[in-house]
Amino acid sequence: MAKIIVSKEPGGDGVPFLKGILVQSLLAAGIPFQDAYATTQAVRRSLGNNKTVTTAELKACVAERLEQDLGPDARQTYEAEVDRKQEIIVSSGRGKSRFSTGILTRSLDACGIDSKSVATVVQRVQEVVQTSGQPEISSAALRRLIYQALGEHCSTEVTRHYLSRLQFAKTTVPLIILVGGATGTGKSTVSTELAYRLNITRTQSTDMMREIIRNYLAPHVVPTLAYSSFEAWRGLPAGPVPSGQRKTDNPLIAGYLNQYSNIEMALQATIARAVKERHDIIIEGVHVLPAELDLDNTGKQAVVVPVMLAVTNRQRLADQLSWRSREQPDRASSRYLEQLDAIWDLQSFLLNRADQAHIRVIANWTVADTVREILHEVNLRVSERYPPDPKILE
Repeated sequence: MAKIIVSKEPGGDGVPFLKGILVQSLLAAGIPFQDAYATTQAVRRSLGNNKTVTTAELKACVAERLEQDLGPDARQTYEAEVDRKQEIIVSSGRGKSRFSTGILTRSLDACGIDSKSVATVVQRVQEVVQTSGQPEISSAALRRLIYQALGEHCSTEVTRHYLSRLQFAKTTVPLIILVGGATGTGKSTVSTELAYRLNITRTQSTDMMREIIRNYLAPHVVPTLAYSSFEAWRGLPAGPVPSGQRKTDNPLIAGYLNQYSNIEMALQATIARAVKERHDIIIEGVHVLPAELDLDNTGKQAVVVPVMLAVTNRQRLADQLSWRSREQPDRASSRYLEQLDAIWDLQSFLLNRADQAHIRVIANWTVADTVREILHEVNLRVSERYPPDPKILE
């Protein structure tokens, strides 16, 4: 779709329409994340290939979509939030910022709280902040207020995760999430959602690593990289298995492992750089094979969360591959569907390796549930590293 510019008035200067900004504004109005995301997608589609739109037109479009999908109350709440002029300032040792229900919603999403509870807690905190009569609140007081609201409306586990995340946020220790899985298991979609929920700006795909490496090296040096993971056996060189590479009588797995051996150094280097520069990152792809990585050593310097996604029904996997071709027309589904058996067998290998290494396997039935499960895994790892301590609220 063409880029859309949003301006205050027709013909005036504007800014690009960004779906992330609209999602945040809907979250600020108390719209649950999944509804906010769906509304944003629908609004973007309805705008079509228009080059410009005024803020008033965009607001009307959003309001109409909310009323159509969620009812008049959702529309009224959104319009009231957009028109609201009152601002509360949050002060801390690092400076001052505007209190944002959107930011609060996202931080609570990161704790793995269900959408309904998030909306309830955000509404409660917002009411207290705005009815206090004070134009400013300290970050410490805001944290205590959030913790109290969580205690009233959520489980003990959630409040403990919140305390641990507060402690983690005070460190410079990076969060590294590794999302593996066979073709069609939804790795990219899930990783995008995770990046938004956790406010992680760096993501990396092993598909991109493969593309870069194969374009920099001569084809005869890395012949398997010219093929997809489930067809890599076509490029297997004749002769003995390279030193250090696992031997197997299955050509499908041998091809995949050959590909992995060519990408492993780039994968390890990406992780090492994240640790060295202390930045959070999500790495996803079929070549994310946590069982073969030195995660014990990395885990001493970072919070590392490896997961393996799976689609546990063959027909559903076929449907996923067909859907992907509709969303990305340049990736024809026919080739993937013809290789469904190979993709299924490769998935079995990946899941078996994950199980042997005690890596969490998650059946990806819905994006929302999968993201919530991964967030739960993240919070468990954070809590193990930083046990909850109420003193962080002082």
